[in-house]
Amino acid sequence: MDSESRHYAHSLSDRGKEHWEPLPDHLSRVADGDGGALLGASHFASAFGAEEWGRLLGLWHDLGKYSAAFQNYIGKSDGSDDAAHDSEMSDKPDKVDHSTAGARHAARLGPWGRLLAYCIAGHHAGLPDEVAPEGGTSGLLARLDPEKRKIEPIGAAPAELLERPLPVPTRLRCNGDRQRGAFAFGFFTRMLFSCLVDADFLATEWFKDPERSSRRPGAGASPAQLLARLDEHLEGKRKKAKDTEVNRRRREVLAACREKAKLPPGLFSLNVPTGGGKTLSSLAFALSHAAEHGLRRVVYAIPFTSIIEQTADVFREALGDEFRDEVLEHHSNLDSDDPQRSDRHRLAAENFDAPLVVTTNVQLFESLFAARPSRCRKLHRLARSVIILDEAQSLPPNLLAPTLAALEELVTNYGATVLLCTATQPAIEKRDQFPIGLSDVLPIVDEPRTLHLALRRTSVEAVGMLSNEELVERLRAEPRALCVVNSRRHAVDLFRQLDDPKALHLSASMCAAHRSRVLKIIRWKLRTNRLCRVISTQVIEAGVDVDFPAVFRASAGLDSVAQAAGRCNREGKLGALGRVVVFDFDAKAYRTSDLIRDAAKHFRGVAPDFKDDLLSPGAIEAYFRLYYWQKGGDDGRGWDKGRDGKSVMSCFNADDELPIHHQFREAAGAYRLIDDVQTSILVPHGHRGEELIEELEDMPVVPDQKHLRRFDRAAQRYTVGVYDSALCKLLKNEVLMERHGRVYLANPKAYDLKLGLTFEAIGFDPALLAL
Repeated sequence: MDSESRHYAHSLSDRGKEHWEPLPDHLSRVADGDGGALLGASHFASAFGAEEWGRLLGLWHDLGKYSAAFQNYIGKSDGSDDAAHDSEMSDKPDKVDHSTAGARHAARLGPWGRLLAYCIAGHHAGLPDEVAPEGGTSGLLARLDPEKRKIEPIGAAPAELLERPLPVPTRLRCNGDRQRGAFAFGFFTRMLFSCLVDADFLATEWFKDPERSSRRPGAGASPAQLLARLDEHLEGKRKKAKDTEVNRRRREVLAACREKAKLPPGLFSLNVPTGGGKTLSSLAFALSHAAEHGLRRVVYAIPFTSIIEQTADVFREALGDEFRDEVLEHHSNLDSDDPQRSDRHRLAAENFDAPLVVTTNVQLFESLFAARPSRCRKLHRLARSVIILDEAQSLPPNLLAPTLAALEELVTNYGATVLLCTATQPAIEKRDQFPIGLSDVLPIVDEPRTLHLALRRTSVEAVGMLSNEELVERLRAEPRALCVVNSRRHAVDLFRQLDDPKALHLSASMCAAHRSRVLKIIRWKLRTNRLCRVISTQVIEAGVDVDFPAVFRASAGLDSVAQAAGRCNREGKLGALGRVVVFDFDAKAYRTSDLIRDAAKHFRGVAPDFKDDLLSPGAIEAYFRLYYWQKGGDDGRGWDKGRDGKSVMSCFNADDELPIHHQFREAAGAYRLIDDVQTSILVPHGHRGEELIEELEDMPVVPDQKHLRRFDRAAQRYTVGVYDSALCKLLKNEVLMERHGRVYLANPKAYDLKLGLTFEAIGFDPALLAL
């Protein structure tokens, strides 16, 4: 066949047609890979028994490219954007919609074909809603209607391609519940979509940028290989550790994790008090379990970005130099100057192509409800994986219904194991009072109360209202004490009232690099028994390894109190119980979120009944019964409105034949773990922070985009996030400037060496005005 009669998928701007990619070759590569390193959608979908569905998506996703309109378009194209020319992705006047044709072809085959239609229609622009808001034409129904969306015919497509039948329908387990069935089919559609968009991206990259494609990490180490190295590390630690009660209990936890890892995949819980060694023990469980049952990777999700780096470093140390590159650290605060952040890691982060991934809850859970291709690419990697949820008690109450439904889907229909790992096990198991809970959760520690008593190192006392003056007097009486409050403003006021030149402050008003430096000073002071009084917000609580003899905690939920207690007598060296004092404060002066207020109310509700041990398993169970179970009521559609405050589950509805009415974009918009968007402000902390601001100032009017991306990565650790109210105050103070869409602090006096970002300074730095 001569080049003039061929159909092409992609062109190359600097080469003739004989070097362009024939359309049949591209469809084949997306469907089945190239028989070598390049893998296709069929391979990705085989992880959850949907190989033929993935193959058909690969073969049909670009049927629209057989149209004369597309072939005319690609013939005129410069090759720069022929993968992104659908109507929703380009404003070029000659744009061509190539996705709708395949979607229409699939939809003609009935309800199951409709599932494929969602994927094909959205493989560039993102999964569509069935019905677009306000009568728009981006919804699937409008795109399938020839009267509303005109497209060129695809008569040139081979008959054998168009005549392929649908695979045998996949049996999804959903306990016979109609609404959960609707959610299950929506989840299946999104998982298929993940297989398609990842395979399509990789195949396009393979053709258009082979050098970049060759740098992708490949298979990586197996769980068994990582486990062997972890075992060596843990054995080395055991030999060096003193024979203390705490270390004996840590060994018991590790042994239980190894033993329970032999059980079949499913839902597990690891309830270990803070300091019980759950981080490495949970990793030992995950790698042992994956090796035992042929699971593919471990995904370790953490609610706080501030401790991602710490956890990843613990894993790298445990796995040694040979396997340190197998740990993918996946979050926003990546410094391009750090040699650990390789190009290999950046490529792997696009689709979780690594054997051990450390990520955030935001990245994991929001991706499970995402519609955009870039967010969905990683989802198929979760099938037949071990997913560890560290600090599982942080699951948001107002999104509990969709969150638990997604976890159950991963276990029930995608062969994953989920481990709920926490010091305060939330009461999220299914029971009459909590019908949306998880079923058949297997505890790794059989006697959590016995373990709690053996590892008990603190006593918790609720003392009622304390004024700032009273609290400061108590802090001055302690040579080494930590005080944790709920707001940045409260932390600043207390720090100033304490008026101690040797005291330290820690909050999100400080950039990550600043907080890291202060934490090093805190650990040094504690290690050398120096005076060490610290006023902090919640940033110090989860996973930060510090050990104070006394901790004061502003009233909050019992899980937050337990986290604060984890910074008290952590290693059990006091010879007595450490003191944790929970105090009420002036709620009118220091407003907190509804979430914290509700949590504090529930803490006060259980505190009188558990005075002897406020961190006992019984107290925690009672607290979470109030916190999770007493939320709202039925919304009339089968979902508890308190536990699905954004009506995410209502975006997936049932049809008489098959659940096919899905509002994917609406669900993605509703499922947000962090509602309030913050603005990042680059601050002049240290020499590096000042240097970055100078670099931004010196950039040309039209900066190089690659340079700008490298700058953004480097600047992450020197930014402070602020909400709109704080942003307005800073703008009113005239201390901010903007360049290339990046906001930075233009008056160094607005960034305090101890407090971080403050609001007293007015006006720009005169030196900057002179530029």
